[in-house]
Amino acid sequence: MATRSEKAESRTRGSIRDALLDAASALMREQDKIDIGIVEIAARAGVNHGMIRYYFGDKEGMLAALLDRDVIRAIRQLDALFRLPVTPTARMRIHLEGILDTYYRIPYLNRLIQYMVRDAEPERVRHIGDELLSKIAGAQARMIEEGIAAGEFNPVDPKLFYFNTIGAADGLYSNRLTLQVVFKGKPHADDDLHARYREHTVETLLAGLVKNYQA
Repeated sequence: MATRSEKAESRTRGSIRDALLDAASALMREQDKIDIGIVEIAARAGVNHGMIRYYFGDKEGMLAALLDRDVIRAIRQLDALFRLPVTPTARMRIHLEGILDTYYRIPYLNRLIQYMVRDAEPERVRHIGDELLSKIAGAQARMIEEGIAAGEFNPVDPKLFYFNTIGAADGLYSNRLTLQVVFKGKPHADDDLHARYREHTVETLLAGLVKNYQA
């Protein structure tokens, strides 16, 4: 059994690790880029930059841990969604709203994925593809199959619908320049714009998926 001091040390280790991940995430959102320096990340977390090497090995290891944390959270939400006693249409609506919320909260997600697989070792690529992304795409395909079987959905290609979904979710939140220059708005989506975009996007996707759809 762990002693009180060992438990306290474990909590400290966990809090520092989480603080580094939170700091990296916050800086990527604020600066709208993936390539943030380790000194800046450590300073935001309030620790020495050597802690990144201690907990993650290097910056790449830290970014891999951040990606895991972000995506695994979404996978757990999907697991809970399948346990809800709702119709396929209601389940898909909740799922699509969740994706839009995820990209609003983590606008760097697609860029981080591309960054992590570029020139990466095969094992890392396999992990990201099989253990993270395939689980999300597979869950969405399962929802579509269930909806078609129930007579609620049109027969659509799950692969194409997945790209429709991710492209729409990523489109607004990763385009600060377009928001600011073309539409003369803030350089990032606020809560009001996110709420309106989420409703618009979900209604658009459901209209193409659900038979005789009525908003």
